[in-house]
Amino acid sequence: MFRGFKSRMLLAVCCTILSAPAWTSEQTDGQILGGSLNSPIRIEVFSDFQCPACRELYLGTIRQVLQEYSSKDKVCIIYHEFPLATHQYSQEAARYAEAASRLGVQKLLPVMDMLFTDQAQWSQDGKLEASVLKVLGQEDFQKLKKIMQDPGINAEIQKQIQLGVAKEVKSTPTMFIYYPPNKQQKAEGLITYLVMKGFIDRIVK
Repeated sequence: MFRGFKSRMLLAVCCTILSAPAWTSEQTDGQILGGSLNSPIRIEVFSDFQCPACRELYLGTIRQVLQEYSSKDKVCIIYHEFPLATHQYSQEAARYAEAASRLGVQKLLPVMDMLFTDQAQWSQDGKLEASVLKVLGQEDFQKLKKIMQDPGINAEIQKQIQLGVAKEVKSTPTMFIYYPPNKQQKAEGLITYLVMKGFIDRIVK
């Protein structure tokens, strides 16, 4: 569906139409950022907080999809941590986000926003705490730090990485897009909001 729009994308995107979508309405892996499992379109994102293309996808595309479509339950966005070994601080960033998710999506989204917004800074100095503190009060931040001591945080991140490997995710960002009638598409790389909007609008009138 995206093939005709490659010239309008900021980065090259590889899209592959897959046969049978491995999806059920009970799927709960990853974090639902907006919409619900009953939304007509579901976008499963495998992402790395230290990846520049992931930053552009999240800030320029995903946030607008959440605002324009997920808020009306037309698109469900499910986020998966997929920190790459080549990025020094991406695993720790994933730990902050995973811990924030346990405080609820209303705390998670601002943390994700700030981690991506401040990416250039903490990618150099590793000071993730300073970025997270910008959007969480001291009380919530102390809760977050306590949650991060739970070994289950690392286990959950590893579980999401293993899921990505099983789905043959080889780079970030990678998306799996599920849409009627019973179709699935894999997209690797950055997709601009205008391209995504055109795709969604053709499916959800």
